[in-house]
Amino acid sequence: MKNLTVWFNRGLSQTGLLIAAIKQSLHEGDSMRILSTHVSDSVAWKSECDYFELEPAEGGEAYLKYALDFVRQHNVDVMVPHSHMGLISANRERFAALGCTVIVAGSPEAIHLLHSKSALYEAVQEAGGLGIEVPPYILAHGRAAVMAALRHYANQFQTLCFKPVKGIGGHGFRIVSPLGANYNRAHNGDFPPLTMSEVEGYLTALGSPDEEMMVMPYLDGPEYSVDCLAQNGRLLASVIRTKFPGGLEELLDDQPDLVEHSSNLTKMLGLSGLYNVQFLADSENHRFLLEINPRMAGGTHWGVFSGVLLPYWAIRLAAGTARPEDIPQPLTGIRFHRKTRQIIQ
Repeated sequence: MKNLTVWFNRGLSQTGLLIAAIKQSLHEGDSMRILSTHVSDSVAWKSECDYFELEPAEGGEAYLKYALDFVRQHNVDVMVPHSHMGLISANRERFAALGCTVIVAGSPEAIHLLHSKSALYEAVQEAGGLGIEVPPYILAHGRAAVMAALRHYANQFQTLCFKPVKGIGGHGFRIVSPLGANYNRAHNGDFPPLTMSEVEGYLTALGSPDEEMMVMPYLDGPEYSVDCLAQNGRLLASVIRTKFPGGLEELLDDQPDLVEHSSNLTKMLGLSGLYNVQFLADSENHRFLLEINPRMAGGTHWGVFSGVLLPYWAIRLAAGTARPEDIPQPLTGIRFHRKTRQIIQ
């Protein structure tokens, strides 16, 4: 098989774990040269790749020129972008002309839609729901509006939350509970929950949020993270990670209804490549769509425990060295500890 050259541009801190997992997944006869770039020279994982260099911090045409020059200089066969995805998606044909296939989740329009949680919810509802529930929410802009929305829901739900409509990961996400920091069923352990009386001071300290915020009940059941690989609106493979409150353990799980939901969303949005669909359950295990990330989730590398590392297969498909039917079924029922990175027997 040809020695493939694969480029990962600026990504998450878990990129090193992903590169290591790809190398672990290589089959006999596989050969991959993995390149990575980042705006910081201090990323810990640069030693995992075969070549590393600094990439420019600016975007737009300057970044596009850099990316095309990088592909040309290094004879890149497959690019797996994390940053500048809309820009790269809009210029896929220019990369293809250089012999490089880019793995992006969809059209620039689809990627733009997925950056807004409320726009995604509206699209699902306009499509008739697809059998998928979305949580109740109120859009609020500014401190007064956020406080009014929280008070509106306070009589209906004990625990609430708010977060930016457009945001990555847990940026700006806070839980609101009468128990405050003593509330221990939080998925996000980075920031302690607030009481209602603490929220206004928190927002004041921020200078009132500039972003449009989404206020909704906090769903404290398990979080289901569906890592997906698709081609032109067809879901080819998925690995489901069930996250438990506290964030220490995950289970590589079998959830046929969530696979069906993810497949319907994939078809509706015409998605391709690698992306992540997230669902949350309430205390009665009703599942709600949370969001779709138009890129790999930080935990995608855990799929190596299931025997199906989706980025490896995405690269093989993009390079034409594998067919969809070559992708095996993932093993399920595997529990592991995220901190120790060990399977729990």
